[in-house]
Amino acid sequence: MQFMDVSDLDLWLTRVRNLTVVAAVAYPALGVFLAVDEGWRWSFVALFLLSPVAAVLGIRAQREIRGGLSAAAMALAIAPLPLMAAAEAL
Repeated sequence: MQFMDVSDLDLWLTRVRNLTVVAAVAYPALGVFLAVDEGWRWSFVALFLLSPVAAVLGIRAQREIRGGLSAAAMALAIAPLPLMAAAEAL
C-alpha cells in the first residue's frame, strides 16, 4: 500500500481551500446576477447558503490537516450548481 506524500497532501488541502474560498465569493455574485437577470427563484438559496459553509470547512480542513473534511468541503463547493439546476428542472 502506497501512502500519500506530505507535500501532496499539503497541495491537495491548499487547492481545496482556494476552491472553496473562490466559490464563497463567486456563487453569491452569480446568485445576485441571476436574481437581477431572471428574477428571484428559491433555488438560488443554494448559492448563498452552501458556499460559505464550504469555505469554512475548507479553511478548517487545511488548518487541522484533515483530508476527509477537505473532500467534504470540495463536495459542498461544487454541489450548489447541480442542486440549483435540479430544482429548476422540477
